[in-house]
Amino acid sequence: MGELIAALVALVVPGTGGCDALTALDTVRTAAWTTADEGLLSGIYGSDAGRADVERLRAWRERGVTVEGARTIRASCRDGGAAGIEVVERLGPTVAVLPDGARRRLPADGWSRRTVDLEREGGRWRIVRVS
Repeated sequence: MGELIAALVALVVPGTGGCDALTALDTVRTAAWTTADEGLLSGIYGSDAGRADVERLRAWRERGVTVEGARTIRASCRDGGAAGIEVVERLGPTVAVLPDGARRRLPADGWSRRTVDLEREGGRWRIVRVS
């Protein structure tokens, strides 16, 4: 719980750097997925971003599937300013827990290179685009 609180604080501090803000957003995203909290998840995205992520969480929750793990593992992060934050990352070990209690390890994710654009919106950092 302390990690989530620290992440939420980092997101409202204007001086938080891009890579640190992205790490905080990842912490909130993990908490949202592992608690099936759609509102918490949608709060990390700007108004036009993250729709697919939120819809996926909603569908899983409606089917009674919960998630354990779901932490982003980052190999590198470089804040390119207006050019966005360049990251190499992957999803760490994640388990889907089905309504009957059966546990299914999700397939291992390979490393992905992405550019993430963040903006301060409503007084806090949010993800506005991932490419």
